[in-house]
Amino acid sequence: MGQGMGQTTDLTPGPSKIAEAIVRFFTPPACREYVLGDLHERYVSPKQYTIDAVRAVPLVILSRIRRTTDPQVLLMEAFALYMSFVIATRFLAPATFLFDQWGLLRLAIPTLIALVALVFIDAYADPSKKSFIKPMLQAALGVGFAFLSQATFWASGAELAVPLEIMLYGGGGSLILVSALRMFFAPGEPRRFV
Repeated sequence: MGQGMGQTTDLTPGPSKIAEAIVRFFTPPACREYVLGDLHERYVSPKQYTIDAVRAVPLVILSRIRRTTDPQVLLMEAFALYMSFVIATRFLAPATFLFDQWGLLRLAIPTLIALVALVFIDAYADPSKKSFIKPMLQAALGVGFAFLSQATFWASGAELAVPLEIMLYGGGGSLILVSALRMFFAPGEPRRFV
């Protein structure tokens, strides 16, 4: 009937494990526990939890992007990516490729996709995990997203697709240059010049 002395039960309602798992998945690791704790404290109903999560998580992601993205480094990465593709095009494609109506735009698409991927990679990077190969893995993932974007163009036969050979050589050059930039200017950390 009753509970014994010293025994308490927590009857406070809380969000479902599935809802918390979804929020945990979409929240960057550096902010995850704070966001989950705040949402748990504010819990009133499943509907209210969902509304709070939909409002909070994108703002947390944007805040994390703002903190981890250095505009100067991002600009250097953009230049390195784009020039890798331009140089590969110059040596591998007909001279008219760069001067076609959409030539330079075609090379900007994989550059932009890789940059966006790198921004999100930085936002979701776990600051407690540091590794020598982390910059190379991040650069590879960014260039990998550029390849995926081009794969959709190749599959659909779109005119904006960059030829595979240019993607291979430009992606390889990008991987080397972006990795080097990330080693010298670690994302999310203040730069110190002596």
